[in-house]
Amino acid sequence: MAAALLALNIQRKQGGGPSNLVTCQAFSAPIAILFGGLSWVDCPPDYVIIVSEKMAAQQMLKVLARSPAKILVIHNDLTSEQRQYVGNEREEISNWIGTLTANAELGGFRLMECLYQRLGGREINVIGITGDPNTPVSLERAAGVAAFLHQTPNARICQLVFSDWSRADSHQKARVLLARYPEANVMWAANDTMALGALDAVKLSNSRVLVGGVGALREALESVIDGGLTGVVAGDYFVGAWAMVLLNDYHWGKDFAKHGGPRLKLDYLSIIERKNARRFADVVFGRIEALDVRPYSKHLNQRSGPYDFDLKYLFKTTTKSL
Repeated sequence: MAAALLALNIQRKQGGGPSNLVTCQAFSAPIAILFGGLSWVDCPPDYVIIVSEKMAAQQMLKVLARSPAKILVIHNDLTSEQRQYVGNEREEISNWIGTLTANAELGGFRLMECLYQRLGGREINVIGITGDPNTPVSLERAAGVAAFLHQTPNARICQLVFSDWSRADSHQKARVLLARYPEANVMWAANDTMALGALDAVKLSNSRVLVGGVGALREALESVIDGGLTGVVAGDYFVGAWAMVLLNDYHWGKDFAKHGGPRLKLDYLSIIERKNARRFADVVFGRIEALDVRPYSKHLNQRSGPYDFDLKYLFKTTTKSL
């Protein structure tokens, strides 16, 4: 999406004139892909985007340190232990120019705030299902939930459990937890897939429990519209678009590190409820070609201060084009 909008403006000058478009390559597969069947000898990329999953970014960075490409890590940050091994951006691995993640803790905070408000301010008893303990975003989302509940009167965490991010595992754990804590009235999960599994368990047990998730995937949005899930955190899958904005600006001499440093944790997550779920789904999944991220670019728009990737600007410009 963002590549289609921005790649036309990204050209590499060779011999004084415009030449090839910059190649952006994203890897979510195991590191072995970098060694087998992938040759950059004839046309090496200028930029590589690493989608950090399953703690693989550290190994990828060490391999790519030998390449001429500039590297941007997105989605999950490296852990403090991994940074002890590889260092930080623009240090030992000099071509690692930045890391971009969402403020997942704020996302968890806002989700619990939404669920609490839907309860009408009554006593809240919460069951949580987060992802594996080795994924930073899993712990950050749980920390945001805990932060909201800590400041809320009559709030209690019944139990927080880890899951493998799947619907089936979440469903099984939710069934056990609902039986263990009949007083629970709110359940949250760290992604939409697990939230839907938890909702299946709630329906099966005929429990009066509000359920929320993270991701705003199509099926989750349909559930929100139909009155199943109470709310979901949206915005995570726009990280690829924001990455393209940053690389476009960097390529044209507007280094994003001057606006918050090379390690950016940005606030662009918002809550989708029944009142705005249909419009969000229509725009994101029905009119994706109309999404225009150019207003966020500091190269294309002269504005000072930190990057502001608030989704309201994206929807404002998109609505005008529909």
